[in-house]
Amino acid sequence: MATTFVLLVVVAVFTAVYLSTAGPLSLLHADEAASAVSGEVAADQQRATTALAQSAATSAASVADDLQIAASSGVFDTVDDAALLTRLGETYPEWRGTVLYDRAKNKVLAAHGEPVPVETLRGVAVVKLTLRPVARSGDAPLVLTAFPLGGARAGRLLVVSAALRETTGDLDKAARQQVRLVTTEGAVLHSLGTAVPKQDTAAQELLTRAASAAAAGQSGVLTGDAGGDPGRPVAPVVSYAPVTSAEIGGSLGLSVVSLSRVPVDPVPARWPGLIPAAALLGLALAGFVLLRRAVVAPVRRLRTDALAIAAGVLAERVRQSRIREVNRVTTAFECYQAKLRRRKPAASVKPFLSAQLVLVLVSLALLGWSGAVAATLGRQHAEVSPALLSEHGVRVARSADNLRRSLVEGLTDLRSLARLAAGKQPDQVRGMLGQLADSESRFRSVYVADAQGGVVLQAGRESLREPGKLPAGEGLHQHNTSGRVPVVYAFTPLPGSANTLVGEYDVPRMAELLGSAGGRLRVVDEGKRTIADTEGYLAFAPLTDPTLIKNVDAARSGKDARETTSAALVAAQRLATDGTTASLKWVVVAEQPVGSLGLADNTVRDGARVAALLVAVVALLLFGWHLLIVVRPLRRVGDAAVRIADGDTGDVVYPQRHDEIGTIASCVEICRQALADGADRLGEVRRPAGAATDKTELFQRVRREPGPRRAKPRAAQQEPAPARKASQAEHRDRGESGPPRDERRREPAGPRRRPPVRPQQISAAQPRTQNPPPARALTAEEQARRDYLRWLDEAGV
Repeated sequence: MATTFVLLVVVAVFTAVYLSTAGPLSLLHADEAASAVSGEVAADQQRATTALAQSAATSAASVADDLQIAASSGVFDTVDDAALLTRLGETYPEWRGTVLYDRAKNKVLAAHGEPVPVETLRGVAVVKLTLRPVARSGDAPLVLTAFPLGGARAGRLLVVSAALRETTGDLDKAARQQVRLVTTEGAVLHSLGTAVPKQDTAAQELLTRAASAAAAGQSGVLTGDAGGDPGRPVAPVVSYAPVTSAEIGGSLGLSVVSLSRVPVDPVPARWPGLIPAAALLGLALAGFVLLRRAVVAPVRRLRTDALAIAAGVLAERVRQSRIREVNRVTTAFECYQAKLRRRKPAASVKPFLSAQLVLVLVSLALLGWSGAVAATLGRQHAEVSPALLSEHGVRVARSADNLRRSLVEGLTDLRSLARLAAGKQPDQVRGMLGQLADSESRFRSVYVADAQGGVVLQAGRESLREPGKLPAGEGLHQHNTSGRVPVVYAFTPLPGSANTLVGEYDVPRMAELLGSAGGRLRVVDEGKRTIADTEGYLAFAPLTDPTLIKNVDAARSGKDARETTSAALVAAQRLATDGTTASLKWVVVAEQPVGSLGLADNTVRDGARVAALLVAVVALLLFGWHLLIVVRPLRRVGDAAVRIADGDTGDVVYPQRHDEIGTIASCVEICRQALADGADRLGEVRRPAGAATDKTELFQRVRREPGPRRAKPRAAQQEPAPARKASQAEHRDRGESGPPRDERRREPAGPRRRPPVRPQQISAAQPRTQNPPPARALTAEEQARRDYLRWLDEAGV
């Protein structure tokens, strides 16, 4: 009971302190708490920066994948260096320049396209495919990909320069956002967005710290102090992430650092948990007092009176109780006392309250508090600021841009492979298909289809497209609008052939590209059927939420599709307005539950739910513990006590627990023995004399030989008198604890057998002869002695 009270007090303190809009430490740091940046804003910035870093890594590794596919095509078998570079330039037009570089002679043997700054590779040990970033003033940075050649060109490098794809997408102009690509030395390769003035020392310091942490392979968020307009303060938030990828063997030596100035809306410090905490303290105190007076105190009084009766104190009356379970036992003890003293029992007191009812009332009061807190503070809705909605829309736009680029790059890869496959044998084409399927995770299957749409050569998993003619030309196509899995593929014709190169996109991979926005994102087609989803879904499941449908229609018509509801943030973005992806007519729609945002009201709501759950658990434990440990054992003792009071003294009452109720059960058993054997059993049974360390003496049983007893000669040694079992009083006189209770044998039911009268003049050591005289009639004394020994033998003494 005391433990339950302490737990309720702890929960009350938690409710009062944690359930506040300014946080539990706002009393100590009120100014800092009022100007803190929301945790959800910081998490959004981190997710966006991580997505930019992953996009940069994918862009940097694209040339490496293209080179591996080209190597499997046999294009390097030509001995003409200029022809080789020309073929590669025509195959991959997005490459800025290519050169064949002899490292030993430090000489460029052949070149194609824009000049390649090969001096960047001096001093770099190129033993495998290597990437190096190169800064360019006023333009996106270049990535040099050095590929060591073998065979006749052993010791030479094929160096390709390609522009790092612009990964910033739509910047939040309202937040004056800036995105930087920074090297491990801290040099800025490229930046987009609002410039950061040198006079802004706080922001410059955050950017420097972020670049150092990202160079060490870390990612995170740094937040500065709020400043600016006192009416509308803003705080700088810097997020950073390194550019790493398994395809390029780890880090590229670049980091993405993003700076945003987030408006800080000071949240007034409110303490909605004070009233529930005070109510819980009152319930805890009232429940403690009620259980103490209605359950604990009556049981302890009963134990005291029961011990007194078991000790033989029969003069004082048994104190009656108004609690029903206790009253049954006190009435039974009053009956025991009256029977042992042979007097009329006192009038019993009528109970009016049950201990189980008290437990139910206290538990229901605590459960009612839990339900009230969960229904009020546990269901309140948080208010979302316009800044959060704007940031959510920007993330959705970036996710849609990532998906669009992935689809376009897949088609570009197919075009490049088709150029390489022109005039090749089927075995060579099969090797290039396998290389593309293995290196590009966006494709689940790559194959060559004939004019009728049948699969001729295939790599990867089995095709899901149903046989049939392919569309003319090249592009992207959604094959089905129903079925188990959406089938979306890119296709391009093979030069000089009636066949078509097809790549089926991996739909789960498409959904992974959308996950950086946070919340649940879905791609729907023109009929508002689900094509991809970041959560579990059924293919082509239609949208049913009216809010989502309205925003999808607004995005498709080119209007602003951002909305805040009471439960979620909703934003929609059209995948593309022109180009090859526009033919799909897809829309990306996102919804993020307001409850998942790190807002102050959400903190209060979550804390209220936790407090309600804790109190509910404590209430159930309180009820279960007292019911199983107090009420039910007390009722069992009451049943046995009433049965003995009615005259049934045959069954032994065993105590089942070492507590107050177990002591009461032992006292009931002592009274049962006293009613059966006499009042002398009260003091003996409960308090045996002696100590546990005293020596126990064992008396041998007297055994009589069968047949007629024969007298021994007088010269023989006299036989001692048969041993008599020492009484309990004699044991106490010698300081012994008495014979064990197990040695007391219960006499059979029915009239008790009286022992024969022991003769007073029989000698205890009459001599016996070995050759007894002839049989004669027994005298009266001999017959009496024989009968007495037979009775002792039968009694087991």
